[in-house]
Amino acid sequence: MANSSAVRVETYHPAHRDGFAAVVLSVLSEFGFSFDPALEADLDRPHECYDALWVVLDKELVVGTVAVRRLPGGDASGEAELKRMYLLPGYRGMGLGREMLGKALAWARLEQVEAVRLDTSPTMAGAQRLYEAAGFRSFGSRTEVGAEGTRCELLYRLVL
Repeated sequence: MANSSAVRVETYHPAHRDGFAAVVLSVLSEFGFSFDPALEADLDRPHECYDALWVVLDKELVVGTVAVRRLPGGDASGEAELKRMYLLPGYRGMGLGREMLGKALAWARLEQVEAVRLDTSPTMAGAQRLYEAAGFRSFGSRTEVGAEGTRCELLYRLVL
């Protein structure tokens, strides 16, 4: 178990890029997904792909990630999408997921976003419980098609 006093959620900086990508790829692999250059194109420059990003650091090691981006179209507030919310296994169950989600939702409220959407894998039951406890409601599923195949995703939405 990680030393919780050394673990903190901080705003992403470009120096975190390699750690950000490593966490995302590690968790995807844990749940049976392989790297897909089409679906993981954001990992090269996450700070250019998202409007807000945070990392969970254990000392200086990136152990968790979360990002938010506004969805295109509509008025200035509209909707945003929660992406890349991942924690390495040894850091789960410490309240960090709630903290990361809280930061993302606080940003959305500050930016006067009307609703936040997200997708998650059917195999990520812990994530589904976290999102549902925060008030997200399921509204269907979709299949993402990438260069390496397809991924089924469950869709959730929270009206702010």
